[in-house]
Amino acid sequence: MAAKASKMKVNKIDYVETEHGPIYNFFYSFWTHILQLMSVNVLIIILNIPAMILSYFMSLMILPRLNSMFQVDNFIQLMEDVGITGNDTLLNEITGADAAVQLYFLLVVFCVVFLLSSTLVCIGPVQAGFSQIYRNCRRQSGIYFFPDMKEGIKENWKQSLVASLISAVVVFADLIAVGFYLNSGTQAGSFIAGFFIMFFFAFMLVQNIVYQLMVSRDMPLRKIYRNAFLFLLLNFGPCVGMIGIQIIFLIVIPFALIINTSYLTLGLFLFLYGFLMIAFIQYLVAFFTGGMIHKYMPAPAKEEEDEEDTPDLNE
Repeated sequence: MAAKASKMKVNKIDYVETEHGPIYNFFYSFWTHILQLMSVNVLIIILNIPAMILSYFMSLMILPRLNSMFQVDNFIQLMEDVGITGNDTLLNEITGADAAVQLYFLLVVFCVVFLLSSTLVCIGPVQAGFSQIYRNCRRQSGIYFFPDMKEGIKENWKQSLVASLISAVVVFADLIAVGFYLNSGTQAGSFIAGFFIMFFFAFMLVQNIVYQLMVSRDMPLRKIYRNAFLFLLLNFGPCVGMIGIQIIFLIVIPFALIINTSYLTLGLFLFLYGFLMIAFIQYLVAFFTGGMIHKYMPAPAKEEEDEEDTPDLNE
């Protein structure tokens, strides 16, 4: 704990309360650090290219298992049957199989963007570096962009690497289970698939909480995951609301923008998710997590206290 604490800048409080309340405080801190967060957004995409490649192949493997309609040949045949054509606004006159392939590719792009934005598939140490920046924005302790990022990577690279591997395996297994039970054709199978879908979205929030706990408290990874799930249970209502916000900004909006395929919507998608929206959502979850850390796991009074003095929700 001492190594991390010694590098904190000005404010060591995980969540800074003001007379204006958390909503004002969030938007104020976001606007204050908007250039740094936009830089984070760009670097998320650049430094996670290997994760995006992995997400691409995962999407190609998982989509057909969720529904046979997403098998490439079946998808093309379905789109030909409904008479799909290219988008006139793009001067795109392709029809039939060519238009169907284009739409399928956009669907896969959407899946890649979602997996990356939600941190479900990402480069763990890089995400730990970004989480360090989010933490310092939340603490209003001043941002030193690359030193902060370097500190987050250096202090947490082992745990974050393992966390990213765990996340990729859990997501792949969970979605395979969803496809298996959805296609079982039984009522019980549909119920079990529903459970795995709910777990998927709960885990999406938990994984974001994990990275914030990682850069905020010095604990073994198993305790980090345990406390992240306990945070979800202890603040179930607000956490469900946060999951809903993630679904809107990471699924509903980008899906609508990508599938429309007009110049306007594709350009809007590239700007929003290339420069702003990914960092916005990740920082929103980090800010939300900071409030829970401040409430349930307050920092030790003395910086030199070691890991044993760090509160654990089960102790």
